[in-house]
Amino acid sequence: DNLSCPEQLVRRVEYFVSRGAMDVDGFGAQTAVLLAEKGLIHDIADIYYLDRETLLTLEGFKDKKVDNLLNGVAASKQQPPARVLTALGIRYVGSVVAGLLVDALGGIDELAAATAERLQEIEGVGERTAVAVTSWFANERNRTVLEKLRAAGLTFAAVRPAPRADTLAGLTFVITGTLPTLSRDEAKALIEAHGGKVTGSVSKNTSYLLAGEKAGSKLSKAESLGVPVLDETSLMNLIQT
Repeated sequence: DNLSCPEQLVRRVEYFVSRGAMDVDGFGAQTAVLLAEKGLIHDIADIYYLDRETLLTLEGFKDKKVDNLLNGVAASKQQPPARVLTALGIRYVGSVVAGLLVDALGGIDELAAATAERLQEIEGVGERTAVAVTSWFANERNRTVLEKLRAAGLTFAAVRPAPRADTLAGLTFVITGTLPTLSRDEAKALIEAHGGKVTGSVSKNTSYLLAGEKAGSKLSKAESLGVPVLDETSLMNLIQT
């Protein structure tokens, strides 16, 4: 890819600021074209280094338009790392895959350092994606852009809630049915916050089935495999031990 070709640059910037990526309000295709033509942007990171006084000299750029643009650019710095990764426009890395990569590795720096083999260990990431990602990060110009984005204050590391305790470390849970006070998402978050893992289906490797009302087939399977069954109260007791 010729990174500096004006048309390519405009397309990259358009994608970078688009709704599913950095979602920059007030940054349309015409703005990208004009900034590229005037030599004010040479890569996607340059949008974070635009100067108010220079923008005001451009045709059609009055105070309000410039302020809206710069405010939109500044606000996008708060986007989480999965959005930043999506916005980079790496082949095969849309929002879903970006989320998988960041969740598995913890952030963009860890991703940049990962081998293709390591990436293929992540569920949902195939060989062609792993190769595309490692090739992108191996490119020196891409790394320069990345450093400019970092210097501009974009978020590269996922904020992980600190585990309160690891009382459930090494244990695997499956959740089924309707619990008295917790939603399934809340129960999952609670288990994970204490070091446990939640999977979708019961197997011989399941440590416990957390079962509520209308438990259904997962309960039958757990009983047939001899997997211990907990209710919500038992889970709370287990966490507090």
